[in-house]
Amino acid sequence: MRIIALAVALALTAPMATAQTVDSRSAKKMLFGTSGSSAQMGQAGFVDDAVAKAIKKAASQIPYYGAIAVSPGEPVSSNLMSTMANYHSAEAAQQAALANCNSRRTVGKPCVVIATITPKRFKPRGLTMSVEATKAFGKDYRRLKSPKGMAISPSTGVFGYDRGDGGRAVSRCNAAAAAKGAQDCRLVISDQ
Repeated sequence: MRIIALAVALALTAPMATAQTVDSRSAKKMLFGTSGSSAQMGQAGFVDDAVAKAIKKAASQIPYYGAIAVSPGEPVSSNLMSTMANYHSAEAAQQAALANCNSRRTVGKPCVVIATITPKRFKPRGLTMSVEATKAFGKDYRRLKSPKGMAISPSTGVFGYDRGDGGRAVSRCNAAAAAKGAQDCRLVISDQ
C-alpha cells in the first residue's frame, strides 16, 4: 500500500514535463476541463475517516491545482488548516500550502500535505495550468489574433497573455506576480 501511495505522490508532485512552449492546438489537447476537481488524500494517517470524507466532498469546490496542509499535534481549536488553490501544478500548490501552514504553526510538528486537489480524471501531462488560466485560455486567449503568447508564474499561480511575441505576456504575468513577491513568469503557449 505504501508503494502505491508513494507512486501517487510522485506522479502528483512531478514538475511540468516540458519547459518548451506549445501552440494553442497542442495546449488545448493537454489542458483539463474546468468543471470540477477531486482530492487525493496524502499523509493522512492521523486524519479520521469523517474528516477525509468531508475533504474529498469539499474538493469539488476548490479550484485545481490545490493542496491542504495541517500540522500534526496542533490543537484543533487553533483551526490551522492551510488550503491553497488555483496554482499551475500540484507541486506548486503543495509547496504554497506547506509554507503557509508552517508560517502559522504555533506548536506541533511541521506541517504535512493531507490532500492534493487536481482536475477530475487527472493524469500527468506536459502542460498544466490553474483552472482560472485554463478558463482564460479557452475564453479569451484563443480569440486573440496571432502572434500571441500566454505566460504563467509557477510559484504564485498568476498568468498573463497578450498579442505579440510573448514578451508582453511575460511582462503582464510578472507584474501580477510581483504583487505576490515573485518574478518567475515563463512563456508556456505561443502562437506565431
